[in-house]
Amino acid sequence: MKFLADLHIHSPFSRATSKESTVAGLSAWARVKGIHLIGTGDFTHPGWFQQLKEQLIPAEPGLFKLRDEKNAPALPGVAPEDIPVRFILTAEISSIYKRHDRVRKVHNILFAPDLEAAERINRRLAAIGNIESDGRPILGLDSRNLLEIQLEEMEEGFLVPAHIWTPWFSLFGSKSGFDSIEECFGDLTPHIFALETGLSSDPDMNRLVSALDRYTLISNSDCHSPGKLGREVNLFDCELDFFSLKKALQKPSLGFLGTMEFFPEEGKYHLDGHRKCNVVMEPNETRGCRGICPVCGKPLTVGVFHRVMDLADRDTPFYPENGPTFQSLIPLPEVIGEIMGKGPAGKGVMEQYRKTVNRFGSEFNLFLHAPPEEINAFSPLLAEAVARIRTRRVIRRAGFDGEFGVIHAFAEGEIERLRGQAALFADQPPQAGKKPKNAVPNSAPHRDREPALPAAPAAANTKQQQAVSSSARRILVSAGPGTGKTHTLVARLAHLLTVRKIDPGHIAAITFTNRAADEVKDRLLQKAGEGSERVFVGTFHRFCLDWLQRETPDLAVIGDDDRELLVKRLYAGATPGERKKIIQAIRAFPPLPENVPLVTPYLAELKNIKAVDLEMIIAVFVEKLQNDADFAELVRDRVRHLFVDEFQDVNRSQFTLVSLLGRSASLFVIGDANQSIYGFRGSDLTFFLRFAEEPGTECLALDRNYRSAPVILAAASDLIRHNRVRSDVKITAERPTAGRISLFTAPSGRAEAEHVVRQIEKLLGGISSFSINSGRSSGEERRYTFRDIGVLYRLSRQAESLAEALERRGIPFQLVGARPFFMGKDILPLALATLVAAGIATPVDALALCREMPGIGPVALARLEKELPLTGPDFFSSMQSLPLGAGQATILDTLRQATKVFHDTAPASLARAYQPLFSLFRRDPAAANAQRFLRLAGAFNDLASYARHLAENRAATIYDDRAEAVSLLTLHGAKGLEFPVVFITGVNDGLLPCRMPGCDPEEERRLFYVGMTRAKDRLLLSCSGEEKPSPFLAEIPSELVEITKENGPKRNKPQGKQLKLFN
Repeated sequence: MKFLADLHIHSPFSRATSKESTVAGLSAWARVKGIHLIGTGDFTHPGWFQQLKEQLIPAEPGLFKLRDEKNAPALPGVAPEDIPVRFILTAEISSIYKRHDRVRKVHNILFAPDLEAAERINRRLAAIGNIESDGRPILGLDSRNLLEIQLEEMEEGFLVPAHIWTPWFSLFGSKSGFDSIEECFGDLTPHIFALETGLSSDPDMNRLVSALDRYTLISNSDCHSPGKLGREVNLFDCELDFFSLKKALQKPSLGFLGTMEFFPEEGKYHLDGHRKCNVVMEPNETRGCRGICPVCGKPLTVGVFHRVMDLADRDTPFYPENGPTFQSLIPLPEVIGEIMGKGPAGKGVMEQYRKTVNRFGSEFNLFLHAPPEEINAFSPLLAEAVARIRTRRVIRRAGFDGEFGVIHAFAEGEIERLRGQAALFADQPPQAGKKPKNAVPNSAPHRDREPALPAAPAAANTKQQQAVSSSARRILVSAGPGTGKTHTLVARLAHLLTVRKIDPGHIAAITFTNRAADEVKDRLLQKAGEGSERVFVGTFHRFCLDWLQRETPDLAVIGDDDRELLVKRLYAGATPGERKKIIQAIRAFPPLPENVPLVTPYLAELKNIKAVDLEMIIAVFVEKLQNDADFAELVRDRVRHLFVDEFQDVNRSQFTLVSLLGRSASLFVIGDANQSIYGFRGSDLTFFLRFAEEPGTECLALDRNYRSAPVILAAASDLIRHNRVRSDVKITAERPTAGRISLFTAPSGRAEAEHVVRQIEKLLGGISSFSINSGRSSGEERRYTFRDIGVLYRLSRQAESLAEALERRGIPFQLVGARPFFMGKDILPLALATLVAAGIATPVDALALCREMPGIGPVALARLEKELPLTGPDFFSSMQSLPLGAGQATILDTLRQATKVFHDTAPASLARAYQPLFSLFRRDPAAANAQRFLRLAGAFNDLASYARHLAENRAATIYDDRAEAVSLLTLHGAKGLEFPVVFITGVNDGLLPCRMPGCDPEEERRLFYVGMTRAKDRLLLSCSGEEKPSPFLAEIPSELVEITKENGPKRNKPQGKQLKLFN
């Protein structure tokens, strides 16, 4: 069967897409065009995928058709030929990531053979990034890894790189693509067998590149409205089913005939140029200008023709014998509009379009099959236009830099002459299109690129080496930001192991976070090799718990949820306020004398159940070290060399631990007094200072910063000098790049968030065609990718507007430390019911679910909390043995049955299985978060997988340095991290410094200092005009900062003395 296929389209869930692109609308327009097979587009979007499942039914193998084919006509009064229209499951993925130290932006199309395979893909992608905000999701996912996921989850499906020559978002794109397919897909390249060439090229261009010979070249419309279907299409002659189509693409002789395509000059990226300056150039002219616009001096957008010529290794195109062919076309509304002298969407043009489709059955019937004499009888001018298009005798004005080109069938004034029959077939060759003004100087100024920037040296510098090799038994190293603190710590550990041959079992290195511990372990293994795994590397809690559990192997740990439950049981008569005071006393262990009676019952119960409270672990270890001589001797014999990272943030118990072990062990502590920011957790900078003053301590300092640009380090240093207690080590920047600091004042907090998003788009050189074409991004700053950007703020609540703004634009982000939406009160019972039904709920989860059940009162809850064991069988089994009233037992039995029904119906449709639970818990399924929850459930469509996803992501999000996503963090959460680009938002008085009770102004200044020194190249400060700017801004010399507005930066000029940003 011969058929036409347009395999790349978009749904209404994609940005800048017509709402008429419904399933029925696409099907109807396909008949108008004469297209038999169309891609669904966007099957990764939960909302669109749900519509596909509801409105399509299986047809031929791997294809679908409308459930109700009596859909409304695409155009009133049009009766196209009644051809079968089928759908194939497709989705386009936008991948933005770094490969070989360059930002890559590549679009790929996924083809799924069935709904189940699409669901599996959706589950995988939902775990990686946001698939809800855009029909074409933007993911920080390497194209090679996307292909690997496709092969793992749907082996019978396939992947096709999209519009491979588009400058901004494609495999070979001049701005952020690759020079070869192998470079992009690596070892999985053999699984690629077809490429989509896009609107700005045609086979005559593509067949100049021999590297493409083994690939089938297809073309599709990539349409964002149904009327644009078929701008480019593929011709097949094979069975109309998924697997025959795949075989034809793998081996064209099995049924791929070729393509019908735009004239490539009509594509909006055909030639080089700069749209804003009205400059358009041929490739040789661009090379003469060294790629620089002669008007504004910025880089030109290099077009598809230029890029093809860069990779071409032939002078003439090569076509294999009996291989696919191609034909060029001009969309019919444009042809009619040219004949009528009107725009293609004009009322009169569309009326004539209706008549033409009615006469010839469809648009492609006219172009492909209608005899010339039949067209001539209908319209001589249309017949002449079609004849010229079929023989490619047209006039071309090429598109450039996002502006579509224009293709004419007739020269200027020719239509009037033809109407008068004066020169109906006059032999007047088409004229070449004129170039715009300002087009082609012979040369232009050339701007050198910034020099490559040095990383920290692989070998230790002099100060680092001094710390590494010192023979002192007590060493304190002051290590400012970016000076190689972890590098030095690891080098010292490796020195002990490899040079001094210390037994690794006698070394302990204590870090403040698990993330830091993992980094030290990895680096130490690389540097010292096998055997280094025996060095203890972990947090204070892990170190102490390991030793306590050696003494008591079955010692349990009581965490936050269990603590609250235990306190309720033990202090049954206490009010909520009193219980809060008890918990505070427990967390402040060892207790103050006046609180000893308060916590004694709790301590006794811990002893009774062989448990230790998470907050007490260090203090209990210290107490045992002080009072148990045998235990102390065992620990001291084992720990002979103790390392402590981030020593400026130790609290009293931690300092006591270090001091006790330091009586026998050598000590190496490292930190920075200017980065002490955890006073609210009990850390005390005076311990750092006291250690430095104790006899026998060798104090060293690292003073060369390998992270931040000089201007950033200078600004941070000026800021911290205003602290009374500080480190006075002068740090020198080693990076030669100038760097930039900017300050933007927004009218409001939400406007500030929108500004941040716009700046991110500019830094990335645009994240979509929309952001480039709309001017949100010029596309020039493209050395950064999502993971290079950190957005910092003082308080967690500031993240909401930032997250909303990023989500609206479909920018992937990780909100570090935030509670996920499904743990909010409106969705919590649904999430908990999911865990219970999947069998992975804890007793605390089950109790929380009972709390959401209407009719379960405080008496029943108190009984459950008192009697339910913290460990044991599943909740409902345990519940049956508890003494509950008949009413409560009935309600809980209703809950048990509801979760069982949910479990049993989930395999058919997970999203639909939730509907009874919404009624049970009296939640609105139409609410925004409910719809989001259901869409996410639909993407997984598997109870066990979805439950695991909820369980793994229920806690505060942990920073993942592998995630290709913008990072949103509090200033505290950013400690220990670094980013090429850092935004610090909300630099307003009251936020930074925070004025809440207990906030220390000097610690707040240190916190700002920590945030500033996370930045390598760019530091973008912003504040809201609704509040006063931070007084800290007045402590930064104004000549170091650019005051920016939306239309560009303005640098403050020095006026003979150091100016301040705000007085």
